[in-house]
Amino acid sequence: MNPWTKSFILGLLTLIMVWGVSGCMNKKPNHETTIDRMIAHLEEKYGEEFVPLSFNSSNWAYGYDSLYAYPKKGSEKDNFEVRGTKKKEGTYAIHDGYFGIFIKPQYEKVMSGFVSEIYDEFKLYTNFGDGVLPDRLNKDTPFEEIYDKDELFSSDTVVFVKEASAKGIDDGESLHKIAVQMQAKKMVGSVRLYVVFDERFETVSIDSLDLTPIQKRDYFIRERKNINVTKSLGIVNYEEEVQMDG
Repeated sequence: MNPWTKSFILGLLTLIMVWGVSGCMNKKPNHETTIDRMIAHLEEKYGEEFVPLSFNSSNWAYGYDSLYAYPKKGSEKDNFEVRGTKKKEGTYAIHDGYFGIFIKPQYEKVMSGFVSEIYDEFKLYTNFGDGVLPDRLNKDTPFEEIYDKDELFSSDTVVFVKEASAKGIDDGESLHKIAVQMQAKKMVGSVRLYVVFDERFETVSIDSLDLTPIQKRDYFIRERKNINVTKSLGIVNYEEEVQMDG
């Protein structure tokens, strides 16, 4: 091979390498494209901005991409999961858990309305757990259309009642009254009721449930009571179940 041919081949290889590197630098890594796609889906669905926190691609253990994000108007404590799944027909399905955070203020307002008919002083906290929720639930979903007998959207509500406010009122009867109103509005989920010593009421919070058993004795007068409205809209209180009329 003569010197001119060698020089020509070396020059051509150099150009190919430059073009290749330049193309890679201009093209986003695949996971960044997926994150952008998930965030765009959220912003269209809820009409607000979101910030990605962490991302894991699908693997042998999990057959979906998983992104954790939080609303820009909120904080990292408001993080939730987004899952993306590649379908056989070539589409990419996205589901998320943000609706639970989105609807939380309204849900707590409705629940507080039930509780306020029984107790004067209380604190109430609701959450909807981890994971993703039915994709039909979005910013335009009316409260009364959240329930679907073929889907699971379940709440967990904790109520702290001040000792003085609970005097002379039966915990179990109170919970049943709350559950009947939840049943009527098709609100699936559990309610846990704690009666708190008057002097501890100002400082009690959802974090108080993480205290040790000995520490809890300084906060709670007696064991908690709980009740549940099931997916079939039955009320489960201990071993008794009351079905919804009709």
